[in-house]
Amino acid sequence: MEKFSYIATTKEGRDIKGIIEASDERMAVQRIQEMGYFPFRVDKKVEENSVGIASKLLSPVKPGVGGKDLMNFTYQLGVLLDAGFPLEKSLSIQSELTEKKALKDVVDEILKHVRNGKSFSDSLSKFPSVFPSFYVNMVRAGEAGGFLEDTVSKMTAYLESTQTMKEDVQSALIYPVILTVVGGGTVIILLTFVVPMFSQIFADMEAALPLPTKILLVVSEWFRFYWWALISLAAGSLFLARHFLKSESGKRWWDSFRFRIPVIGKLFREIVVSRFARTLGTLMASGVPILNSLQIVKGALGSEKMSLIISSVRESVRKGKGISEPLRSSGIFPPLAVHMVTIGEDTGRLDEMLVKIAERFDIEVRLTTKRLLTLFGPILILVMGVLVTFILISILLAMLTMNELPF
Repeated sequence: MEKFSYIATTKEGRDIKGIIEASDERMAVQRIQEMGYFPFRVDKKVEENSVGIASKLLSPVKPGVGGKDLMNFTYQLGVLLDAGFPLEKSLSIQSELTEKKALKDVVDEILKHVRNGKSFSDSLSKFPSVFPSFYVNMVRAGEAGGFLEDTVSKMTAYLESTQTMKEDVQSALIYPVILTVVGGGTVIILLTFVVPMFSQIFADMEAALPLPTKILLVVSEWFRFYWWALISLAAGSLFLARHFLKSESGKRWWDSFRFRIPVIGKLFREIVVSRFARTLGTLMASGVPILNSLQIVKGALGSEKMSLIISSVRESVRKGKGISEPLRSSGIFPPLAVHMVTIGEDTGRLDEMLVKIAERFDIEVRLTTKRLLTLFGPILILVMGVLVTFILISILLAMLTMNELPF
């Protein structure tokens, strides 16, 4: 008998952890389910003196498997399963077709586990850095219900929608990023190369420089001689900000503050609503119980504020009530989303309505992002124009002052 540590959810929706003895991982999962729990993660206990070696054997995943790789893997697997190929054969074909070595290594390890008698979901759970908890639990529900092909198809649609929105935002950011780099580089070149040439002229003429020119020369001097201090200050500020935002108090502050930022806060709310609705709707459509689905969503959104909201939603569901009222009182979900959830609950089609909510707010995210970036471009050009104009005017004022001096 071997020992396994597990994380599971009770029928009441509480999270529990424990250790259980079983002959293998499948038996451990079965025993946990017989106890009335829904297991999220089951790992073999490793002796302390063999942690280093075991970690290499049990976690051979190399970095480099991204969201697009996972989407392609899921899509190809769904096509093979729909074509009638058994799971083992489908994974074998996947291994041969996969060109990316990091993903190929993962598929090979999964295939090895499946051939040794482990379930597909248990095999996927060995690689949490590649397959998130919602993915593993959807596969587990599909295996239990005998509709794995449908589950994989639903996951493909989910991943495609998520990846499409991510790529749309990244594409929209290309122009502002280029504009920022070019504009910032121009200002730095002016301050470090052009202005110093004039400062030498001004010094030789011993001119009584106007205030804007004095300010410009001081800034230029800082950029030339104290650039290391500026970089250190920026790096230190970034490090402290990241450290604060990773702390519990920092996470709570940021989660609360970002939704209140003018204009941008609306975008954050739309993104959270879309991710919540799509993940929960996809899980429920795949046969995962709503309490367990909410627990998975709670850990997938990466938001402390949303975690508190989802906890209240789970408590409401546990008491036999709906989810619309806690969402309405959260202050995050707009009336349209709450209204659609209420309709879904009344008609018994909550999973379908959640997916429709996600599709609607995906469109809202794209439109809001487009508006913000459309506004950001002119503002950035204006800021860069003001800086360059200030530099030119400061130099011209000094030259006019020089012309007025008696020789």
